[in-house]
Amino acid sequence: MRRPVPRRKPNAHSHAAQPAVPVNGCRALVRVDGAAIRAKIKQGYEKALRDLGQAREQLERFQGSDVPEYTRWFNGQFGALLTELRELTAKVTANEALIWQVEEEIMFGGGSPAQAYRRVMAAIENPPPAPPPPDAQADPGPAESGMPPGFDDELPGDEAHQFADFLNDLFGDGEAGDPREGRPGPWGDLAGRRPKPAADAARVKDLYRKLVRLLHPDVQRGMTPQKIEWWHQAQTAYEAGDADQLEVILTLCEIDNGTAGDTSAGLLHRITAQLKRSLRQLNRQLSEHRRDRAWNFSNRSDHSLLAIRLRAEMSEDLENLRGHWQETEDQIARWKAAAERSPKPRRQKRQPRNQNLPF
Repeated sequence: MRRPVPRRKPNAHSHAAQPAVPVNGCRALVRVDGAAIRAKIKQGYEKALRDLGQAREQLERFQGSDVPEYTRWFNGQFGALLTELRELTAKVTANEALIWQVEEEIMFGGGSPAQAYRRVMAAIENPPPAPPPPDAQADPGPAESGMPPGFDDELPGDEAHQFADFLNDLFGDGEAGDPREGRPGPWGDLAGRRPKPAADAARVKDLYRKLVRLLHPDVQRGMTPQKIEWWHQAQTAYEAGDADQLEVILTLCEIDNGTAGDTSAGLLHRITAQLKRSLRQLNRQLSEHRRDRAWNFSNRSDHSLLAIRLRAEMSEDLENLRGHWQETEDQIARWKAAAERSPKPRRQKRQPRNQNLPF
């Protein structure tokens, strides 16, 4: 007797394991609890805010404490070396400028280095008179400029669009696009002057008015660096008509003042992204400042090793600068001696005309 074949259990890849297709295209709605998502976004916001605060503290300490203390200590320790380096640098710069002028005269004027040196020194000792200031000339009128009257006047919004469309049709290739549709044409700047819708303009003004009450220097007595940065960002966003950026700045101000209510998750996510961008910029600045000798100077108690290292570096730089200055001095001295030895070129006498010639 034949035994029955056992039926296999459907696996994850079989057709039987696939979910059934809903009838008539209806799908069930699953309720998603946004508390976990909001908590995660808020956690990322708090971390970005905390990291940004620490970076700002480091930057303020470097600019407010490290740099002033290091500058006072450096000038007190190496005042004589600094004065000598400054004076010697000025002398080397002057000699290099003279050598460059002589070499340029040799290249374009020809002759020996002694002749070029003589011409350069003569031009330095006897400079040409300064040209008289140009007379004030009136602006050319329509007839002189060749343009019709009122051609350069700024057109209003609708007329600017009509004029831009006319120029695009006349000079364009028909595929350059319409700036109003996001495709700039050859004359898209004129069409870009169209004012924004009244609703967006009213929203921008309302947000900017609230930010003025919170961030204007005449209203706020104690302006922190953070509020100063927000104020500049608000002005830039208002000029650009960016309502979303103004809303982000307003929410940041309310969070800073402790008056923010239940901020939406989307807005909190945009604020977190902006804080991370600011944090990246601050980290780039801090990475450059950490290579500075003044970094963390206010927290150091012993500066003897730093003084020894700096004195050795400055002494080496001064010795190299002295050698370079001596080379330029020797070069100029050789040109000067050769110019004094060589006779000045005589002017050739003009040959008299032959009176027997008919001309």
